Amino acid sequence: MWFKNLLIYRIAHAEITPLQLGEALAKHELRECTQMEMQSRGWVKPHDSKDGFVHVCGQHVLIALGIERKLLPAAVINQHAKNRIETMEQHQGYKPGKKQIRDIKEAVLIELMPRAFAQRHITYAWIDLTAGMLVIDTANLKRAEELIELLLATVGGLRLIPMTTLSSPSAVMTRWLSGDEPPAVFTIDRDCELQGMDDEKATVRYTHHVLDAEETVRHIKTGKKVTRLAMTWANKISFVLHENLQIRRIVPLDIINESTDMSDSLEDLFDSDFAIMSGEISQFLPDLIHALGGENLSR
Repeated sequence: MWFKNLLIYRIAHAEITPLQLGEALAKHELRECTQMEMQSRGWVKPHDSKDGFVHVCGQHVLIALGIERKLLPAAVINQHAKNRIETMEQHQGYKPGKKQIRDIKEAVLIELMPRAFAQRHITYAWIDLTAGMLVIDTANLKRAEELIELLLATVGGLRLIPMTTLSSPSAVMTRWLSGDEPPAVFTIDRDCELQGMDDEKATVRYTHHVLDAEETVRHIKTGKKVTRLAMTWANKISFVLHENLQIRRIVPLDIINESTDMSDSLEDLFDSDFAIMSGEISQFLPDLIHALGGENLSR
């Protein structure tokens, strides 16, 4: 139950209990697409074996958005439409016009929709009630927007603000690779990306490569800034920080994995994983935000 990516939002102007949240989510439960729908979205249970739409551990709440989409590739629609267009051309003796072609494609889409396979995707979000934060496990901004849009429609009066810091992550990471030491709780790993600030945006990437100070400083002196940097927090969590404060490729290290009893049931493992994850990341995020100059509260 470890999140792989973090998109962080500040919760403003809303007080809601886990019970109230669960009742609100239940009113917007995911249902299967009807024959004539291409997409359906709604809330699902975070864990199949548990009741309710919220999983609670102290002041930490886990919720899950489900999106069901029908798979109907454009190539399939175009092939069926092409066959009908060719048949129509043979019957009427001339090529169909633009409106006829558009009508044919719409008719093909309507005909194929009931036969299309549906694919379900789940996006998890964690709410830290004490800190007033919503954290979404995705690197895809569109999926985050879908979750936020439905959450705002589900919980009246809720307001969410993307987390920002007083210093830009790019500027701070650039200073760290220019010679400044990061806070002692952080260490720099071996992945990095530097990008030019001119129109060409020349990019240098290091992957599993020891970052040589002279080499990175040389790139920075030519006008490049650091746009992502792999780091480790407290010897517990490795991650990649991006210039927009996205946190990706989160991996709990051995010191955390060793605390999990593999003899537990899947349900118990789910509970313990969420408890450990929420506990560790709720300590990690304040350290990271502090390292970036603190949260920007002026908005």
